[in-house]
Amino acid sequence: MMITVASPEEMEKLGGRIAAMLKPGDCVFLMGDLGVGKSVLARAIARALGVEGAMPSPSFTLMIPHSGRIPVNHFDLYRLEEYGEFLAAGLDESIADDAVSLIEWPEIMEDKPVPRIEVRIERTQNENMRAVNIEFYGMEESERAHFGN
Repeated sequence: MMITVASPEEMEKLGGRIAAMLKPGDCVFLMGDLGVGKSVLARAIARALGVEGAMPSPSFTLMIPHSGRIPVNHFDLYRLEEYGEFLAAGLDESIADDAVSLIEWPEIMEDKPVPRIEVRIERTQNENMRAVNIEFYGMEESERAHFGN
């Protein structure tokens, strides 16, 4: 599903729409170039899941857990070069059945968790707009039907 997002506020609304279909154990892969809006979307999803307070980027810690109506584990794998580093850090154990996992820079992952939503954000010719491609893996049609267009 391809949609166009015209502002950070629309990206936040998209985060709410994605969050509405998530349940514990689900993963959201956030992909795209630096500065394209992955962290904005991750924070919007987490806020919609009840996370309050500061949400610093997990760039140096690789993963930060957050409490909410549904717990959220926010990953940033930008600094990892290969999947073995992910495993050596024990991050695979943080993809938990009792939390939603938001994973920025998941491209190094060889074993991709299911169910998951893959969100690829790309710049457009208009510097304020983003093209967002959303794909669903291992989610029942009924789970994603209310997401709409």
